[in-house]
Amino acid sequence: MSAVETTIISILIMILAGYILKKIKVLSFKDAYSLNNLVIYLLMPCMIFNSLYHADMNVFPKLAIMPIIGLICGGLTGLILFVILTIIKFPKVKKWSVLITVILGNTAFLGFPVILGIYGQTALINAIFYDMASLISFLSLSVILMFIFEGKFKEVIKKVLSFPVLWAVILGICLNVFNLPIGEIANNVIVYFGLATIPLIMLVLGLSLDFNELKENIKISVPISLFKLFVTPAICCVVISLIGLNGLDYTVAIVEASMPAGMLNLILAIKYKLEYRLTTDCLFLSSLFCLITIPLVINVFHLI
Repeated sequence: MSAVETTIISILIMILAGYILKKIKVLSFKDAYSLNNLVIYLLMPCMIFNSLYHADMNVFPKLAIMPIIGLICGGLTGLILFVILTIIKFPKVKKWSVLITVILGNTAFLGFPVILGIYGQTALINAIFYDMASLISFLSLSVILMFIFEGKFKEVIKKVLSFPVLWAVILGICLNVFNLPIGEIANNVIVYFGLATIPLIMLVLGLSLDFNELKENIKISVPISLFKLFVTPAICCVVISLIGLNGLDYTVAIVEASMPAGMLNLILAIKYKLEYRLTTDCLFLSSLFCLITIPLVINVFHLI
């Protein structure tokens, strides 16, 4: 079994675990809100802080182009879909429920194992820098959704400044740059909390999954999922060709651009009261479809 298949099947099993726990009434969908807050206010900040605190900032000048490519590809994909959905007069809440899924990809939890499994440890640092685009996109989308759905400018600024993920980014970079130690105990606690982030997001996704809703939303979620899986890598190919990127940077950028919708989208959908079930359907289906599309992209672009 390939690295792609192993990683995606692992994701689907964790999502299914959340769904089963809901079905046997160990957890309910109401628990998803509490678990979501736990992710936002504790686990995710720890994961992000740990990643930035231990990142090798010396290679940043060389690899700084990677997150820029990620931002351009995600941004253009989102812009194209935004124009299409606006032209067909798609309802605002539904529009943003699917729009976030094509902007923010699963470049870390799925992208890292795939890159590591196919191209080895050398390529992983390129993938880590590409994934910085996801962090910037997550913060940017949080601010955009606050402005759109939560009203007053002062209130939005207040929420942005009190957003734990933002401070995790600032502290992680500052402590890294100035080489300030946090101590072994604090480091261990942060690492352990950070490791719980992705599994808990998967459980929340499973709790949010409703196969009856999936049938109802399938006319929307299938085309959106396929749009994400094909349009983003196509845009990436054009962008890196114009830039003149080649070698490992070229390969990693296209493979990362081929990843399905990121699980962090569910956090945004629940937090800002979007149609989370529609977002969930897009996450689930894009993760399922990418079993076929990622190997297809790798073969089409001769990335092995």
